Amino acid sequence: MKAHTIVRGLSAALLLLCAWGTAAAGSGGSTYSILGLGDIRYAPGARSEGMGYAGLALLNPLYIDGLSPATWSRIDRVRLEGSAFYEGFNSTDGNTSRYLARMDFHGALFAVPVSRASGIVVVAGFTPYSEVNYDTYTTGGAVSQNVDPVTGLHDSLGYQIHQTGTGGITRGQIGMSWAPSQQFSFGLSFNYLFGTITHTANQIPQTSGTTGGTFTFKSSLSGIDLTAGMVITGFDAVSEALRPFSLGFVATTRTNLHTTEVTTYDYAPPPDQTVFLYDTSAQSLNRIAIPFSYGIGLGYQPAGRWSFAADYSAQPWSHADFYGSTPYGIRNSYRFGIGAERAGSMEMSARAFDRLSYRLGFSYAATYVDVNGEKVNEWDITGGLAVPLAGESRLNFALVYGGRGTIAGNLVRDRIFRLTVSLHISDVLPWFVQTEEE
Repeated sequence: MKAHTIVRGLSAALLLLCAWGTAAAGSGGSTYSILGLGDIRYAPGARSEGMGYAGLALLNPLYIDGLSPATWSRIDRVRLEGSAFYEGFNSTDGNTSRYLARMDFHGALFAVPVSRASGIVVVAGFTPYSEVNYDTYTTGGAVSQNVDPVTGLHDSLGYQIHQTGTGGITRGQIGMSWAPSQQFSFGLSFNYLFGTITHTANQIPQTSGTTGGTFTFKSSLSGIDLTAGMVITGFDAVSEALRPFSLGFVATTRTNLHTTEVTTYDYAPPPDQTVFLYDTSAQSLNRIAIPFSYGIGLGYQPAGRWSFAADYSAQPWSHADFYGSTPYGIRNSYRFGIGAERAGSMEMSARAFDRLSYRLGFSYAATYVDVNGEKVNEWDITGGLAVPLAGESRLNFALVYGGRGTIAGNLVRDRIFRLTVSLHISDVLPWFVQTEEE
């Protein structure tokens, strides 16, 4: 009876966590998400986020890494993971500052071990790929055709443009790992990318007697790609001193996104009229090609409860193709991350603080944004905590504080705060659980 109560409680908590993230609407995000496909999300999981987004070479039976399918091979029980996050941006252009924040769903993954002896584990779920969420204002003026009868000068028409963007791309994935030996693990994931991105510009006149309008560009995108990975352990065959080390590789193929686009114009009526004017363009079909990406990771897991990781990943966005050309403001990107974890004790008699897992890390990323020759980079200091619940279930927290961009060249500098909450559930679906004999 107690076990069933725990199952229901953990499952309800997971559903509430996901619903909370989906339903909570924020007020905005980074201005830089106006470019390209928005903010490209690097979402391996709460454990890796707390470790500087590193972990491509770490094999662990407790966690599902959404970016490295080869690491799934050590999962020995059914795992269900769902997460949500809070993200805040304190942005400034050197003159004014603005804080925008939001909450959202951060993915869900489900892992089922098919054969423990062969490391065959099937994983399916959804994770974010990109996010568009900006809310900005610009002001300007234009010379009208009206001439002042006294000065003989043309009137100036002031206006303000309110630009907003919403939406993004979600990655649905289903894949499998395989470990033909203790030294080699392989993984393959089939990914389906889909989503809708909407850009809106609302012209607000600042001069009496004038009217404004709204321009809306909506794009629906979908496409497929493949991710393959490998983790190598067993370096003690070369030297006993290399036993704790592991090496991980991951690569994702080029993605062709098919797009359907519609533009809508909504004009406010002149002062002497009351009828709004609407116009919608015909649907246009286009294609966006996302370049391939790759990553390499180094893991170090000595005897005891410590794990160390260092990852490097890159994506040559100069090979991107948006409607037949490389888009403005895009460059090649890369990311480097390093982190450590002290796993919690599994002994029931251990003190409460000793049963917690602690994580710390740092990452540096050259984002794919390059505006007017100013390269936009990001640094993050990360930390994490895993709280044991029942059995091998964990409640994970990942905290990130970082900075992005510069105020040089009339750009924006962001100070970023992220909090990810992830619930990992295991042993809650008894009809999936295998016995040792099986």
